[in-house]
Amino acid sequence: MDWGKLKSFHAAAEAGSLTSAGERLGISQSAVSRQIAALEEALGVSLFQRHARGLVLTDSGHTLFRSTMEMATAAQSANALLKDQQETPQGELIVAAPVAFGSTWLVPRLGGFARKHP
Repeated sequence: MDWGKLKSFHAAAEAGSLTSAGERLGISQSAVSRQIAALEEALGVSLFQRHARGLVLTDSGHTLFRSTMEMATAAQSANALLKDQQETPQGELIVAAPVAFGSTWLVPRLGGFARKHP
């Protein structure tokens, strides 16, 4: 399955309309419609019932939407982990300070720093 088509399907299922999905994805409503039609063709099932008031998921659409929800959650988790890795300090820290400063200000704070950054 094509990720782009799944993304369009997921956005349309969440929004309940092709227009809103297109706005969310930054593509035209017709592009969303074509991608969903291609996905339905590839899967051999209808994913939506189209009504004047919007889109309604079919049983197959509900099944796929549950899967795309899990995929979206996993992608968001991976993104958060990668972002956290970039923001987490890494490596060895070497500190040099005059004795008076080190003993009066630095040493009392080292325990908290070491606990916060193991």
